[in-house]
Amino acid sequence: MKCSLSYQNINVNIVNCLRTNLLDCSLELCSNYANLVDYQLSQIYNPNGSKSNLVLAKTKMEFMYKEAEVKTLYDLSRVKTRTDDGRVYMFVKRQTVSSTSYVGLIEKLYDLAHAEERITLSEYFEVWMKWRAEETATSPKTIRENRFLWNSFLRDDELVAVPLKSLKIRDYLAFFRRITKLRSLTRLRFNDIKSILNGILYLAVENEIIDRNCLKDINYKQFPYKAKTDNIAPYTEEERQMIIDYLSQKGDDFYSISILFAFHVVLRIGELKALRWDDIQGNCIYIQRFVNDKNQLIEDIKGHAKEGKRLMPLTDNAKLILEKVKVLNPDSEYIFIRNGQPLATVTFNRHLKRCCNALNIEYRSSHKLRFSTASIMYKNGIKDTELQRLLGHTTLTMTHHYLRDLTPEDETVSKMNRILG
Repeated sequence: MKCSLSYQNINVNIVNCLRTNLLDCSLELCSNYANLVDYQLSQIYNPNGSKSNLVLAKTKMEFMYKEAEVKTLYDLSRVKTRTDDGRVYMFVKRQTVSSTSYVGLIEKLYDLAHAEERITLSEYFEVWMKWRAEETATSPKTIRENRFLWNSFLRDDELVAVPLKSLKIRDYLAFFRRITKLRSLTRLRFNDIKSILNGILYLAVENEIIDRNCLKDINYKQFPYKAKTDNIAPYTEEERQMIIDYLSQKGDDFYSISILFAFHVVLRIGELKALRWDDIQGNCIYIQRFVNDKNQLIEDIKGHAKEGKRLMPLTDNAKLILEKVKVLNPDSEYIFIRNGQPLATVTFNRHLKRCCNALNIEYRSSHKLRFSTASIMYKNGIKDTELQRLLGHTTLTMTHHYLRDLTPEDETVSKMNRILG
């Protein structure tokens, strides 16, 4: 077929052929399709007619091989042409792949298909991070923490330079053995690293780059971990009472009153900030929202687990404290939000630290109040299962992390003398 058509007209004619099932079409249409493709190939690869027939035949064979593979991967009946410039294009996984010619489109689709075979773990980490930021509810804080761990433990490791499709279970095992060999990682930190790899691989499975996540087949008990250093020291009963007595004399200081209330409940600081007056239900207050680290009010519980939404009993002293808050903050629907601004955690901690300094007590931040109150309640007979509900934990193991031994050393010595003589 002698053809003097423009790229635009050739693209239109080829697309029309593609949109018809070529297996069922007329011999004439199939012939026209092949001639149009041949003409476009010659225009691209032999525009001045200088190449030999042998070279052209090889070029055509290579293209036909690529086209045949592309047809097994993509539905070419969905290819379209633009009316303004005649470019030929199609959508692949919500992205546009386009070219000035049909031949160029096939080349791009072929490269795209094989790019997935070549993409390394390092490159796919960036894909995963972008997906998490744009397509999921993952917080910016968590994404920053993932980036920090990646840079610290994975970015420069040989594992991440290998194409994702080529990685085998032995490669991940070798990596895990490298980072645990010297017992430099706690089990918790190791799990954080593993969760990043799991997230990447599960997305790769979803996008059909790999068939399955082989990390599920690894026995993680085989790796040596660093013993966890438990340096969380909660306030003792005596210290708690000293702080309560001291702050009770402060009168109408809003932050002092909020610290007093925190010592009578087991709430996260973000949950305390988000309490509303209509959350109070008789002798309890309903915990159902929180203020995040950006001072944004979130109408859900931190962690988004159903166990987090719970009723918190109010002691008589807690009710008296709330009466003082009402006097100081009468017009807000939120207990600890004044003039549209929630308590500032840094200011809360500054007041608490000033109080501790005045009493010659070791300062612990607002988060330790939750540890302290839970541990004191446990020591005085509250069951761990009850505390689990009050703390809003999904597991009892998590609750046990909060239950610290508050028995003073001299009391321990006295007990040993009594028991052991």
